[in-house]
Amino acid sequence: MNLYQVLGKKKKETVFLVMLIAVSASVNIYVGYKLTLLYDIIASANIRTAVSYSTYLILLWIFSSIVTYFQQRYRAYVLKVFNNEVKGRMIRCISKMDYTVYSEKEPGEYASWLTNDIHQMEEKCFDAFFGVCESVCIILCSVVALGSMHPLILTACVGSTAILYFVPRFFQKSIEKSTMKISRMNEKFSQKIYDTLSGMAVFISENARGNFVYGNEKLSMELEEEKERLTNRIAKMGMYSTSVFRVLENLITCFSAVLAFLHMVSAGIVFSVSCISNRFLNGINCFFAYLVILRSSASLFQKYPEESVEDDREDCPKIQKAITLEALGITYGEKQILQDQNYCFVSGKKYAITGESGCGKSSLVKAVVGLHEQYSGNILFDGVNKEVYNKDSIFRQIAYIGQDVYIFNDTIRFNLTLGRTVDADEMINVLKKVNLDVFINGQEKQLDTILGDNGKNISGGQKQRIAIARSLLQQKKIFIVDEGTSALDEKNAEMIEKLLLGNPEYTVLFITHHVRKSTEKYFDQIIQL
Repeated sequence: MNLYQVLGKKKKETVFLVMLIAVSASVNIYVGYKLTLLYDIIASANIRTAVSYSTYLILLWIFSSIVTYFQQRYRAYVLKVFNNEVKGRMIRCISKMDYTVYSEKEPGEYASWLTNDIHQMEEKCFDAFFGVCESVCIILCSVVALGSMHPLILTACVGSTAILYFVPRFFQKSIEKSTMKISRMNEKFSQKIYDTLSGMAVFISENARGNFVYGNEKLSMELEEEKERLTNRIAKMGMYSTSVFRVLENLITCFSAVLAFLHMVSAGIVFSVSCISNRFLNGINCFFAYLVILRSSASLFQKYPEESVEDDREDCPKIQKAITLEALGITYGEKQILQDQNYCFVSGKKYAITGESGCGKSSLVKAVVGLHEQYSGNILFDGVNKEVYNKDSIFRQIAYIGQDVYIFNDTIRFNLTLGRTVDADEMINVLKKVNLDVFINGQEKQLDTILGDNGKNISGGQKQRIAIARSLLQQKKIFIVDEGTSALDEKNAEMIEKLLLGNPEYTVLFITHHVRKSTEKYFDQIIQL
């Protein structure tokens, strides 16, 4: 994704805004040009004509102000549209990421993409682009006006642009470097804030509030200092450019006065040249400055991956016979976790996979469901390699319930359905199965009760039961339960395990450190890793 792709996507809005900018610029320059005639009329002491002409110019200024007003309003609308387009692309890109790729970054970094980086893009890409367009319109209109006054005046103005070209270029590399540094620091700061706020209870219980303050303030100050440095660089570039163009403006005004003295132009031209050369040189100055900012900020787009290509592999048909692992090996980087594992998980049967922490239990089942891609060997669904099928169709069949259940800061209903439409009776039936109906009926807002950040308003056991209910509502038949009842009390854990293990339609891979005596009889095979 880059700036020009966004402009192409929103071509109508871009073209219409540029047209408004062009109209606004041309009217402004036209009024400045017409001041020449007003000055000459006043010099001739023709009062009636001067009053009439002044009224005409006032009406033009009012019209110019109205056009500028609508241009600014539409510009704000277009920036909103652009921001939504880029955010939408980023969100779609993140949603389609392979989980292994997604997990290479922390959530706070992605949050920074959608907040801080979007703000930088608006300010230094989109706004700068339309600033370039506005400068170009002012320059072109000024060229026409200055050329109609006298070719020598136009030549002097155009010759001045060479000097203005070089000033901003001295700052381009430092501005680009600082822009990217701020982007990276924003990612780091967002993740740090997210992490420390989530773990605030630890700082409080360990009497370390001061470290919470110090760590976050230190990062915040470093970020703001870099922002200040960038602002100073841009301001310094503006100062040098403005100083140069002010000097050039006065030289051109003096040059036009000389031409008037030599009777090569009228005296009124001097007045208009001062006005229009100011806009011309300011347009040139802004054009080069915006161009530097635009080029320096283009690298913001380069840090984001392109939107993933649609997985056009065929859908996985219903798994009816077995999931087979052939010579499966699992690696993390260069570390080998499992090697040459061969299993056949027959549909409808129940399997317990046990072993010490770190032996590869979770990695094995994550490879099956598609959450871990660094494996060797083959994973077969009814004898067909799973790589033949697109991942979404596999997730539609296999439920993965982990130990660390994430609960959204939303309603119980949303955490159960994730926004899907679910029949109310079906939901009630599932809630009874996982023993959550009494808890929910006891809440004032029932299913519309907000659970807080990562479910802070409920227990770990209730979180796990919500996760299990979430999978049951999707009517999946294959369950991978990775320590999914570890936070439950003995009674509820036994109830949930019997619910899954006692259903002959379910295929269950149950990861656990130890098998309960009360549910051991339900397992067709206990695998020790």
